[in-house]
Amino acid sequence: MLKLISVLPAAKQNRLRSHLNKHRSLLASDTSSYGTGRQRYWLEHQPVLGSGGRYYQPAYQQAKFWHFCQTIYQRASGIALPEQAPLKPDLGLVAYGGVGIREHRDDPYAACPAVTINLSTVPTQWGYTALYDSYEKRRPRRMSEQIHHLPPGAIIMFNSQNPHRVISPDPERWSINLWRIAPACRPYFQDYLANQPLAQGQANAVSFFPQVGEKYHGQERAEGRQYRGSPVGLPRTGPR
Repeated sequence: MLKLISVLPAAKQNRLRSHLNKHRSLLASDTSSYGTGRQRYWLEHQPVLGSGGRYYQPAYQQAKFWHFCQTIYQRASGIALPEQAPLKPDLGLVAYGGVGIREHRDDPYAACPAVTINLSTVPTQWGYTALYDSYEKRRPRRMSEQIHHLPPGAIIMFNSQNPHRVISPDPERWSINLWRIAPACRPYFQDYLANQPLAQGQANAVSFFPQVGEKYHGQERAEGRQYRGSPVGLPRTGPR
């Protein structure tokens, strides 16, 4: 399952990119096997990759920015999963640059519903194989990869346990990726939180980018209308 939630207006994309550019010093080389050469930093908490979702460590925390990320994820989940109460993310990853990522499923720490904000300067080629046609790991199918073209500013929700990749992104692309902790890993995460409490004052953060994400699927903006040709709102290439 992959759904286009919204396309941020250009002015708000620029404001968000400006904020991320001011924090380039946080970037470090990706340690994952599928993202070699990519630059990234974690938000709130960093899972120890390869630990099966058992271990975590503190990451970059900034209350207003994280409040923005929570709002985006919460509203996306309300649109993609209307039968559930809106969800909030537990952690995130900011990535930058022209290095793609090889096909992979996200690490076991990641619950199936994930959100990506694509802050590219040109459409981003995004390969996705929808083995699971919902936001859970049930009833796998035999499916071929589809190549979607995510417009600059796209906010998507997808199943993180479906194989996906980023193909030759533009050199100035930023992305913000948000996850909840998978149910099987949550006891480990809760134990970690008990020993690493969040900084005080997060609950008082109310605005970072005013009105960012206010216009969602169904908006009357030209940026969004042109990407609604397929069921997920994105142009397709490749076999079904």
